[in-house]
Amino acid sequence: MMESSLEKAVESGVSFLSKVFPLKAYLYFPLLNATLFWALKRAKEWKKEIFSWKVWLDPDRIEAKPDEFVLDFFKSHTALRKAYEPELQERDMETLREVFARLYPILGLEDPFLSALFHEKLESNDFRTIVRDFEKTVGQAKNDIEACGDPPGLIRGLKTFADEMLSLNLDLISQDEVQTVLAEIVKKQLTDKDE
Repeated sequence: MMESSLEKAVESGVSFLSKVFPLKAYLYFPLLNATLFWALKRAKEWKKEIFSWKVWLDPDRIEAKPDEFVLDFFKSHTALRKAYEPELQERDMETLREVFARLYPILGLEDPFLSALFHEKLESNDFRTIVRDFEKTVGQAKNDIEACGDPPGLIRGLKTFADEMLSLNLDLISQDEVQTVLAEIVKKQLTDKDE
């Protein structure tokens, strides 16, 4: 029962976003995931948080981290440590800081929009591609969202989606589980539309 309700809520969210961003299907999962994340966290200012680009585009906040913090970040993530083993062994701080600046907002701060935007690459631990394509992918997403300005009803539509999802008691399962299910349903909705 919950799965069909969840699917119906996601279908409604995808349908709504397809009217706002008709040719930008890659934004659906990140926007829905960010909305759901902040709804589950019950953030007071969820609207501001969903569209807050400052956390992950604020270089001062990330560049100020000491070397040991950066190194601990890599060491605390097994797949990341493995992917950047040569750089860690050589203590190549220039490269590690560049990688840190792109991956810390996703893996450290768990930004829901970025996590969803790079979901497939994260699942396959393809960190180097995320780092390589980060600026381009994020810039394109930001431009596509900003190009729409503040479409009538966008925030209201996302709030409706958040309320529907909250009514399903999704806070009873982990964020990773919810994100995985949400990703699959969004993918299914987009595949069904193409057929």
